[in-house]
Amino acid sequence: MKKYLWIVVIVVVVLIIAGVVSQKPTETGPIKLGFIGVLSGDGAPYGETEKNALEIARKEINDAGGIAGRLVEIVYEDGKCTGKDAISAIQKLLSVDKINIILGAVCSSETLAVAPVAEQNKVLLFSAFSSSPLITDAGDYTFRNGPSDADIAKLDANVLAAKYKKVAMISENTDYSQSVRDIVNKILAEKGVSVVSDENYNSGTKDFRAILTKIKSTNPDVVYINPGTDTKAGGIIVKQARELGILTPLNGNFSLATQDAITAGGKYMNGVVSTDGTDLSQKGKDLILKYKQLYGKDPSVSYEMGASYDRLYIIKQAIESVGTNPTKIKDYLYKMPDYSGTIGTYHFDKNGDVVGVGYISIVLQDGKKIPLNQ
Repeated sequence: MKKYLWIVVIVVVVLIIAGVVSQKPTETGPIKLGFIGVLSGDGAPYGETEKNALEIARKEINDAGGIAGRLVEIVYEDGKCTGKDAISAIQKLLSVDKINIILGAVCSSETLAVAPVAEQNKVLLFSAFSSSPLITDAGDYTFRNGPSDADIAKLDANVLAAKYKKVAMISENTDYSQSVRDIVNKILAEKGVSVVSDENYNSGTKDFRAILTKIKSTNPDVVYINPGTDTKAGGIIVKQARELGILTPLNGNFSLATQDAITAGGKYMNGVVSTDGTDLSQKGKDLILKYKQLYGKDPSVSYEMGASYDRLYIIKQAIESVGTNPTKIKDYLYKMPDYSGTIGTYHFDKNGDVVGVGYISIVLQDGKKIPLNQ
């Protein structure tokens, strides 16, 4: 009887071992990830910043042995900041490259277009910078570690309402800028602040003098500059406003504090109030130095650089925990403990939105960003 008992025990042990072995990952070869973002046109500096940051992270990871022993490859596609081109990009990544983890997109118009495709195909979509409030409800497979436009707009509107009674606004005709415009208008109205001029311009515009002359005639207390994908536009608007004799204070959204805008505006940017990401951690400050050393210039937006870099390390952490199945990665991200990255310490809420980092108001002076009221 004991003999048969031992045989049963041995059989059970063998089955357990076989089961454990069969559960081990059998995937080999590189881990291929996709990227969708604006890599051409006026918004290219945003996409370039994200790509460069990802390449820094990718090389670091691969030099350290990869993810679970597998090297990382990234296939980059140009979404051109349009929904149409972003759809073409994700279709190519899915059907040709057979990729199910996508980093992106950059522009909100890109992300909103591809999110339903990602949802339908159970593909993970992880943006570092798309900020439209609509992305909150874009789907269970969509995440972002950049805050929503709603947060930027609320901050900007409260700064304006605390000091001024008559606001003039100039906004780009893009999803980002129009989203900010709508929220700022709503909050200012609730606080009894008059919007005496509410002007819009198309992407690619270089001469704003006609619009600014119209704004000047309304005699506002402040001009709120609300650019979008064109990274230089905000600086050009500031410069032309001052040259036209508009001496009122100038405030602006996040895009007004990009490196391209600061360069385009030159000395006229001094005293401009804008928004910027919360201070980078020491890890983030070290990353900026590495970025400048490798690429010979500052990132267009330091927060975007850090968020893009963090994103790849978060994916690495997820894959090492649950493997490469996008559904398992999705579930992991929703429960992920606080991640200490370059942009701060944060996690994701039930909608895949970031919690723990955000924006602050700053004033520009000699190319530096100084926290407002400091």
